[in-house]
Amino acid sequence: MKALLIGSTGMLGQTLFKKLKENNFSVITSSRNNSDNNIDFLTDGQKITEVIIKEKPEIVINAAALVNLNYCESNPGNAYIVNSRLPGLIAQACSRVNSYFVQISTDHYYSNDGKKGHKESDKVELFNEYARTKFAGESFTLTYYNSLVVRTNIVGFRNKASSPTFVEWVIKSLESNDYITGFNDFFTSSIDVESLSDILIELIDQKVTGLINVASSDTISKYEFIATLATLLGKEQQVKEGTMNSSQGIKRANSLGLDMTKLQSILKHNHIPSSKEVIINIYNQYKEGAYHELQK
Repeated sequence: MKALLIGSTGMLGQTLFKKLKENNFSVITSSRNNSDNNIDFLTDGQKITEVIIKEKPEIVINAAALVNLNYCESNPGNAYIVNSRLPGLIAQACSRVNSYFVQISTDHYYSNDGKKGHKESDKVELFNEYARTKFAGESFTLTYYNSLVVRTNIVGFRNKASSPTFVEWVIKSLESNDYITGFNDFFTSSIDVESLSDILIELIDQKVTGLINVASSDTISKYEFIATLATLLGKEQQVKEGTMNSSQGIKRANSLGLDMTKLQSILKHNHIPSSKEVIINIYNQYKEGAYHELQK
């Protein structure tokens, strides 16, 4: 089966490419560079239409996005082009060749609910340009009947020293004996990219459509996440508790927990990991050399 993977050089894209190949997909890639179809999605995003029409892939997965909240807030036009317009263009092109379209979205839609796991039907709040543009991207995607929007919060390794992921930042800070403040009032249901990729492939095999949450089976605070990982690394003394409310910056959602009831009813082969299992997965991947940039 032929799959077009958009955003193939990102954190999710790198792992998903590997997993798709392991599952005998024929994978065509598109990204700004180092891909089969290099496209600057900010200036030439419409070129993705040409690629889809030419290649006629059975599956199209869009993992490309502008995810830096501060950048999106300062550059709302650019955020719209990549996070909203691009999924719209992909959905339109997929409808012309009857490709199944998977759009990777976000969980930045909920606030002041503590550890609540939010269902797909729960009301969203759009606090900033990142959330607004990702939600618009969901809406454009779902205009196409043969599409799936995946709300998630992923953690893992990208190996780009100039732009470390959250997990890479935590590990490098701890290994450098720096102290980290973890927010005890910011909650997520993060899932590692390896687990997410396995679940995505099962959803693709079943051609699930509509909107679905894919995350860990429970919700914990950022402090709990960092402290648990630090304990595995023997660095627990370097983690302090703090509050997001005391931090400066743009307004953002703080209760990002996702409910897994719908996903659990669909999955037949894959396990939905708990937050602790996700952190152990990250720790094991690190010990196996997943973040080689840390050594440079």
